[in-house]
Amino acid sequence: MLALANLLLTNQFMKPFIFTLIFSTLFICNYFAQVEKVQFELEKTPFKMSLNSGLYKSRLSGSSEKENSFRNFSIFAQVYFPFKRSLDKPESFNQSTKDSNFFDRLFTTSPVAVFHLTEKGGNAIGMGQELSFKIAKKTFLKSQIAVVWVESNSQRNDGLQSGLNFHHFWHFCSYINSKTYLSIGYNHISNGKIFSKEVGCLFDMVVVGIAHSFTK
Repeated sequence: MLALANLLLTNQFMKPFIFTLIFSTLFICNYFAQVEKVQFELEKTPFKMSLNSGLYKSRLSGSSEKENSFRNFSIFAQVYFPFKRSLDKPESFNQSTKDSNFFDRLFTTSPVAVFHLTEKGGNAIGMGQELSFKIAKKTFLKSQIAVVWVESNSQRNDGLQSGLNFHHFWHFCSYINSKTYLSIGYNHISNGKIFSKEVGCLFDMVVVGIAHSFTK
């Protein structure tokens, strides 16, 4: 044992051991710390739109029991502009977007136009941006915010009030084929007291929808 201890302490044994340990540590750290390369591209996209419907409630003061519950009907549509900013693996951009097994990029930002209507006639129109995050091969989490102009009849409480407001929409999407996906999500409209010191819309909606890309 004493002889082994003396051997470990000799420079002849320790130097190769230390170099091997350092090299192994750096190799392992480099292996686990490697960041996979991705790239951004601006892509031209086909015409795409989504139709969404669901039940909403008004959170404005003076709402009746029915108005303040999810027992009111509303719809809204989104039309996507024909370009988007995409992030994905470099090799993925070599794949045709017309392939049956292509669904979308790892991350995208897409400009959208929004058209909203309640069963009481309140309506909104505006433009915004949608962010899309890929969480599985066919499943995506999407977040949208738009600035909309709202027109509403103050005598009919549907949670909307005339003026500029924010239109928020968060939803999970699952593709049923390469062109079409179904979604479920949540929509909120309010002004955040940014466009006006007064409370604007206070509108919440549970949403189901379908989106389709009209490729050739």
